[in-house]
Amino acid sequence: MKDFYTEIFINAPTDKVWNSFVSTNEFFMAFYGANIKSTFKKGDSIEYVGQYEGKEIVHIYGEILEYEQGKLLSYTDHPGPMYNEKHADLVSRIRITFDQIGQSTRLTLTNDQFSENNPMREKADQWYLILSNLKTYIETGKLMKIE
Repeated sequence: MKDFYTEIFINAPTDKVWNSFVSTNEFFMAFYGANIKSTFKKGDSIEYVGQYEGKEIVHIYGEILEYEQGKLLSYTDHPGPMYNEKHADLVSRIRITFDQIGQSTRLTLTNDQFSENNPMREKADQWYLILSNLKTYIETGKLMKIE
């Protein structure tokens, strides 16, 4: 897989979908069971932090590239140290836009600008599962049962 691009429509107002990405205990609770840590200022860090075997770990980290409240979130994306010892060399860009369409939200996600030999290039389609789980969580308040 090369670059990843998708749009998904979620039956919820844009502010609710937006908050699921930027608020503690929201979206990434549905993915990794993690909390987001960031000031959301351009150039500042962003981390998705969770628990693994009773210890706090960083699942994903990077730097805020673009931020427009309620409309745009873009950041560099590195896998956490537990996933790859060369994590600092493995980077891609995540860019998410949020558009109100009637009573629903169009979420557009791009995962691109992969560093050379980044194994996530071949796994970027995991976003389909992540976004499906997000949609389910926002619309029903429950996570998908995948197991």
